[in-house]
Amino acid sequence: MKKPVVHIVHHVDTEGPMCEPLSELFTRVGQTLGVELDFLPTQQNLELLQSASCVFKDKETDMLLKKIIDPALLSFNKSWYEVEEMLDRILSAEYRNEFKDSFGNGWIYNWHLLDHVGFTTNPRRRELGYSGVFNFFLDKLKATKSDQDSTQWHFHPVPFNKAANISATSYLNSTYELSQVVCRRLIDANWFPVVNRAGFHTVRPDSNWWLEQWLPFDASNQSLQNDNTAFADNINGRFGDWRGAPDDWSLYNPDLYDWRKKGSLKRTIARCLNMNTRFRNISVQEFKKAFELAKSTEKDVYVGFTNHDFREMSTEIELVHGMLSEAAKDYPEVDHKFSDTISAFRACIGYDNEEISKEKLQLSAELSGTTLKVKVENGDLFGSQPFIAIKTVSNTYHTDNFDFGEPDSKEFYYTFDYLTFNLEQLKTVKVAANDKYGNTSIVTVNL
Repeated sequence: MKKPVVHIVHHVDTEGPMCEPLSELFTRVGQTLGVELDFLPTQQNLELLQSASCVFKDKETDMLLKKIIDPALLSFNKSWYEVEEMLDRILSAEYRNEFKDSFGNGWIYNWHLLDHVGFTTNPRRRELGYSGVFNFFLDKLKATKSDQDSTQWHFHPVPFNKAANISATSYLNSTYELSQVVCRRLIDANWFPVVNRAGFHTVRPDSNWWLEQWLPFDASNQSLQNDNTAFADNINGRFGDWRGAPDDWSLYNPDLYDWRKKGSLKRTIARCLNMNTRFRNISVQEFKKAFELAKSTEKDVYVGFTNHDFREMSTEIELVHGMLSEAAKDYPEVDHKFSDTISAFRACIGYDNEEISKEKLQLSAELSGTTLKVKVENGDLFGSQPFIAIKTVSNTYHTDNFDFGEPDSKEFYYTFDYLTFNLEQLKTVKVAANDKYGNTSIVTVNL
């Protein structure tokens, strides 16, 4: 009899190198704790704070301070050289195979690739601009033959002050950057996202609705039974608010108005905890909870966890694998498997391979005169319409809505004229969409 499988899914919020100056660190500490930090930003004072047993009047604030300035959390990959050195190690077959799943396979990564765009100040020296991080990782994964890994979606909304180190939540305030990222990746790399990892772990109504148009899978749920964080920057559900969402490793479809509730939307959300941060971390107990769910239901279970590429990843991988091994030994009746995220979602939802193949989405696109007709030739769209990306001869990128055909015709139309772009203004047009299985169809329009 086939054993149920716990799918071990490592999501990497992939953002490139980061360098945090001491002045920025001390500012962040004060803002995170909601206190005035009466210390000059020097290395000596940092070491003093790290070694001191009592800095503030209350023990809880001291405990929170220790988490923020833990040396392991301040050890950043400050340059592309350091990122690449780490990747050369952890992408190797030798390293991957240090960790074997129940089927004898090695570690798998899911890289959620971020473009830092829309920002005007950059105190942490991030890689700004379209496709910088994206292209680096695509090239690196190809060079290392890391075909088992997947590349997926990650986006940071732009804050009001346009500082690259400031968290924000609004997709509506970032629609230009959002559309530009998708258009450029689709046209320049023939790439379209399938799985979301929410920036700052945060979904809001606008991102909930945007994701529902395009991405069938979402690994962002960080619900915990007792998620009462004392950090000032996260009170009242300010970031990473998953209160009320399932915390038992089950999948769910979100509500139209509240992404945390079970509802009637089509997108499937999985739970994904942190690996080693100041809160919401994976643990032995959380792994055991997942194995217990698989055992009791005799169904596959999705276990996601996440970290960043701007820290040394190997120490966190080894930490989490130790937890996994400790939990797995108590459940011989359950297998565990290192999985890419799309395969894990499919298995845990219960899609079979024949269904996935038979219903695979296929689009066609035909330009007749000035009218583009896009038709769903096989399968069904996940969302309401395909995504159109337009590149002009001036090298600008654009997207727009389609006009819909007759009801249930599965046909969509777009007209190129003085109201949009005339044909002579066009360089490239592509159309893309996903189906509910995570199949992607991309069509290049013959101009």
